[in-house]
Amino acid sequence: MWPWLRSTLGLLLVAGLVACSGPAPSPTGPSVTPSPIPSPTLEITPEPTPTPSPTPVPTLVPDPAVMGLDATSCPGGVVLDWTPSTHRNFHHYTALRSPREKIAPDYPPIAPAVDWGRTYATDRFVTSAVDASVLPSATTWHYRVMAYDILNDVVSASPVRSAVIGDVLDLGPVEAATVGAATSLSWPAFSGPRACISSYRVRYGIGVPPHTILSDQSATSIKTDALHAGTTYQIQVEAVRVTTLGSFVSARSDVLAYTVPSG
Repeated sequence: MWPWLRSTLGLLLVAGLVACSGPAPSPTGPSVTPSPIPSPTLEITPEPTPTPSPTPVPTLVPDPAVMGLDATSCPGGVVLDWTPSTHRNFHHYTALRSPREKIAPDYPPIAPAVDWGRTYATDRFVTSAVDASVLPSATTWHYRVMAYDILNDVVSASPVRSAVIGDVLDLGPVEAATVGAATSLSWPAFSGPRACISSYRVRYGIGVPPHTILSDQSATSIKTDALHAGTTYQIQVEAVRVTTLGSFVSARSDVLAYTVPSG
């Protein structure tokens, strides 16, 4: 056989083998799973809760036609305390007293209510008075305070309040002692309601009217150089209740006859 023919047949055989076996496999390595790309986190900031506004407290405007009133029963008298009239036509106050609970606001008063003549005031801020115009008794008295205009027409009125005027209390004995030129006086404390005393009043003298020294509500003794050596004095202490529109005695001590030592 010819040499060229053998070479050609060899090449054709090699080409056929290559075609039958297919393409050479690609080299493979270990499988790698790609890491997931994290999604960005979206943070939502909540809207602030609105703070509720405080509800305004309404300002109470007093009714100009109404006044408050307290009536305190005391030994020796009754204390009246009322709230000021706010009426623009206010001119004066007057309190009325009656043995009956119903008191008309008319002026002049309708019987049996009376104006005992100690409560007239043209200053709207004078709001306390006393009634010691009747003798102490078990009678329950009823009180009402009115504010009037200049024509005596009522513009404000209080409710009716009730009280009793009791007997003046016995304060007890007064004690006296003199050292040098000063004389000390002492007495028991007032045993009645605290609202029934404003101060103590020391009365002393050798005739009428006696002289007076005032002591405050809590003090039950004083020291004075007003008493002269060798003189005999009549000394008495009173517990008094004082208001702008009057006063009364709630308790009295025994009368002490005291001679100031000489030398």
